[in-house]
Amino acid sequence: MPIGKNQLQRLQVILMLMRQRRYPNYNSFMNYMRDQLFKIDYELSPKTFQRDIKVLRENFNAPVIYCPVRQGYYLTHTDWYDDNLPSEPCDIKAALLSERIACGILPEPLRSEMNKALSSLLMKNESGMAEGVELENFQVLVPANHPPVNPEIFLTCYKAWEEHKYLRLHYTSAEKKDSEKVFEAHVFVWRNGTWYLKGKVTRSDDERFDDPPVRILALQRISKAELLNFSFDPAPEILAEIKEKGLFNFKTLPLVELEFFKPADLKMYEQYSQQPGAVKERKSDSVIIQLKDITEYDAAKLVLNAFGNARIIQPAGLKEYVRTIAEKILENLNN
Repeated sequence: MPIGKNQLQRLQVILMLMRQRRYPNYNSFMNYMRDQLFKIDYELSPKTFQRDIKVLRENFNAPVIYCPVRQGYYLTHTDWYDDNLPSEPCDIKAALLSERIACGILPEPLRSEMNKALSSLLMKNESGMAEGVELENFQVLVPANHPPVNPEIFLTCYKAWEEHKYLRLHYTSAEKKDSEKVFEAHVFVWRNGTWYLKGKVTRSDDERFDDPPVRILALQRISKAELLNFSFDPAPEILAEIKEKGLFNFKTLPLVELEFFKPADLKMYEQYSQQPGAVKERKSDSVIIQLKDITEYDAAKLVLNAFGNARIIQPAGLKEYVRTIAEKILENLNN
């Protein structure tokens, strides 16, 4: 039985969610589709969803299993692929652009693995890009001074995160303290040019934890990483906290009002002009920006990155925070 365009799209979404270990079921699939299509009235019956699962199993021999604990479906082999299941040109286009972004932030060997997989897809599918496009001209520029990560360590940590396996690590803290840790890598994060793992420490040197604390580890501080043959259960609350409060859980300010003067005003106006309510007032030589629910850390960075061409209107606590930073800078300059 031929597969229509709408069903093909659904099958690809279901496979993507399973490869990401998100254990899709009817309800989570519907929520995802409504979010992606911006259609709150998107309709699909539970029977149609089950038929799609059946098609994956019977028509394409996909290794799809239902997990009663997670109440959703998953692939026993996440790298499963069937040549007879085509990809839409728009999906290949998205993959091409994603590969360009990945080339900017992923170290080897993942970068080459992604390029190889994409080349294989392009041999069987249309690219979806305009004729004559030069993808090399689509560049992602990352900070030139971002901390280097050992490729072998990165790959070991990546596999631990992907397969929910424990890691044995040799780690050097920012205070230059060395330790050996056994770690559950729940979330893999790239932030401002640096890779982090957020998860639970079950052992640090000779100390074992019955209630493992949640910690953030920077990959460049890991000098040795070993994949252990033991699995842990994912903790979705760790990801939920990152989405709500950010990686480092900095203090959040409900409202920040800043004024930027030339030459910083143009950059800030362009940055926030498309955000509803962010630009409070545009003057001839300055712009006043109003930001809600921003971390104190990020607000201070905006001020300091203006190189003196910014004024904090409110809150008063942010003024004290930035003043403390400025005093430390002056103190270090005078030493």
